[in-house]
Amino acid sequence: MIAAALGHRHDEALEHTLAYSGKPRRNEFEAVSMLLRNALRIPFVAALCMAAIACHRTPAEDAVRQAVQAAEQAAEQTDASAFADRIAENFTGNAGEVDRAQLVNLLRLAHLRHESIHVLMGPVTVESRGDRFVASFTVTLTSGGRLLPEDMGVYEVESAWHREGDQWVCYSATWKRPLD
Repeated sequence: MIAAALGHRHDEALEHTLAYSGKPRRNEFEAVSMLLRNALRIPFVAALCMAAIACHRTPAEDAVRQAVQAAEQAAEQTDASAFADRIAENFTGNAGEVDRAQLVNLLRLAHLRHESIHVLMGPVTVESRGDRFVASFTVTLTSGGRLLPEDMGVYEVESAWHREGDQWVCYSATWKRPLD
C-alpha cells in the first residue's frame, strides 16, 4: 500500500516470494539494453583472452629445446613411454640403422634390468629450416649396467624435429663419436 502511495508499481504476488527484492521491475528497454551490453562483453573478453594466449605461446625454437630436454630426461629415467612421446612413428636414426621401436625397446630393457643411464648434454643449438628445426648438441652417455657399455661415450648429435599436433617430435637423427 505504501509503495502504491509513493507511485511505485507493486505486485502483491511477488511480495511473498524469496526472489522479490522490493525494487521496481525494469522496463523492457532497460532489460534489452542490459542484455546487449552483457552480450557484447563476451566476445570482447574472449578476444582479450585469445590475444593473451597468443602472446604467451612459446617460440618454436624454445619448444624444440624443451622437447630435446624432455627426451633427455626420459632417457635418464629409462621411461620408454615418455621417450616415445618425443620420437616420431617414422623416426630413422643414422640413415636407417636404428628406428623408433629399437630405441624405445632399448630403454624398456634398461628399465626392466634396473640399469641406469646418465646423460650429460652440452648446449643445444636450434636452426630453423622452414617449418622444421634442426637441433645440434654433444651428449656424453654413461651407464651403471652391462646393457650399453660399448655404446657409452661422447657423441655429436644432429636431430631433426617437426610439429605433430601440439608437440615437437624428432623424426630423424644422426650421431657419431667426434674422434671417429
